[in-house]
Amino acid sequence: MRHLCVYASLCTVLTIAMFSRAGTEYQVVAMKENEKVEYKVSFGGGKQFEQFTAFDPMSKKFVYLNWNRDAEAPKPVATIWNHQNGETISLYKFPGVDQPLPVIPSLAEMKVCPVTGDKKFKSTPLTAYD
Repeated sequence: MRHLCVYASLCTVLTIAMFSRAGTEYQVVAMKENEKVEYKVSFGGGKQFEQFTAFDPMSKKFVYLNWNRDAEAPKPVATIWNHQNGETISLYKFPGVDQPLPVIPSLAEMKVCPVTGDKKFKSTPLTAYD
């Protein structure tokens, strides 16, 4: 009977986790010439908040824009047109950054390490948060 209660509790937790929107922190390892560079970056929000992630080329750091999930999402402050693919890219004002930046939607969408320029960087999920 005890095992059945533990199993039922575990199934409940896993079901809730499948349908909740959560964020993930990643450990990224990239190369710059012959030097290994490691850092952490987060994508996505939690139960109470949503988050945009961007990279600030001036400070060479990832920056985050958070808002309560029950509030309206931030509006872009500007847009630019990409001549290579015809897409319009929205730019957002991130805290502590002077210039507006484009959102990096997910680690899978990040094709080049913005810190090193490495196109073959590796990543490992560290923490899932909600």
